[in-house]
Amino acid sequence: MFKKLSWTVLLLSLSIQITGCQSAAFLAGGAAGAGGVMYVRGKLQEKLAAPVPKVHQATIAALKELELPVEKDKKDKLTAKIESQFADGKPIWIDIHSIAKSSTKITIRVGTFGDELRSNRLLDTIRSHI
Repeated sequence: MFKKLSWTVLLLSLSIQITGCQSAAFLAGGAAGAGGVMYVRGKLQEKLAAPVPKVHQATIAALKELELPVEKDKKDKLTAKIESQFADGKPIWIDIHSIAKSSTKITIRVGTFGDELRSNRLLDTIRSHI
């Protein structure tokens, strides 16, 4: 019994080290992303209590406030995709998807491998415009 438990703990520890926060969130019962911000595999995600058009408008205003160019902007009532880039050439991708009438999921990725600090700064600025 003790040997089986030891192997289970060892395997769980290795899976956390190999796959990072995603396994940690899974092992914690998903609490890391339930109703809050979640950063997984270079993407920052959050559910916002606002419809897609309002989140889209707030995103455009946030980019303007941060003096970031809007290079691509495609939208409809249920989704939006916005692309920009920082002065150092690091690209920004922002995806907005409707979850319900007044609930939206926003996903922000900065750079090929992600940049959590810049992604959080963008999200904070977007929230300030909602």
